Amino acid sequence: MSPLDHQATALALETTRIVGALIVAPTPIQNAPVRARAALAILLAFVVHSTTAGHPPLFDSWLRVVIAAPGEMLLGVAMGMTFRLAIASVEIASEAFGPMIGFGLASLFDPKTQSQESALARMLRMFAMLLAVIAGVHRVLIGSLLASFRAIPVGMVVAPQATALDLVSMTGESIAFGLRLALPLLSILLLGQLALAFISRAAPQLGIFGVGFAVSAMLGAFVLIASLNDYASAVLFELGRVGGWIEIIIRSAQGA
Repeated sequence: MSPLDHQATALALETTRIVGALIVAPTPIQNAPVRARAALAILLAFVVHSTTAGHPPLFDSWLRVVIAAPGEMLLGVAMGMTFRLAIASVEIASEAFGPMIGFGLASLFDPKTQSQESALARMLRMFAMLLAVIAGVHRVLIGSLLASFRAIPVGMVVAPQATALDLVSMTGESIAFGLRLALPLLSILLLGQLALAFISRAAPQLGIFGVGFAVSAMLGAFVLIASLNDYASAVLFELGRVGGWIEIIIRSAQGA
């Protein structure tokens, strides 16, 4: 392979890792047109290549380039998944208490994930994305992604499969955090349902369950709005772990 071929393969592998992260991570540009996202990935690849052009990967055949490409893609996907899992914890919480409030009856179809989500889950996910932008988590992701090329040059991903175990552990932590986030509201809604049950038992002629839906919706909305400050603080804490999670992913890919 000629020196020009080495430079081209380095740029291609750098783009592969960046694209893997941008596809998975729920960054603000995720809803942008495909051309805009592709332009961002290529721009970031050129930025990385300008700092690593002096040490391109020395592959002796195109076959080794093809073999290295999946590892670069997996590393990028794993890094983007850390951000995705932090946002997913909010979606888990909203899906847990959404049906009890009554907002789980209507659902929306998300073409990106090919799944349905409730209107409440969509609102809380957008709220979490707003907090992520305010906290600069997208800058942490992009900065860590660019820094990963110094820690692991292209073509030097030793154990991309090792990141799978870390992602499984992070997924468990995300689910647990989402359930903890939903637990206070679930407890209050459960107490409200018990109160309605006692009232209906004491005075069946009132037909209290006829207005139970409205009562649950108002109670849930009031508690959610009243606890929004604490809710935001908890979500910011979870988003603050993204940087540490990315470091774990990079160490695992290094084979450490």
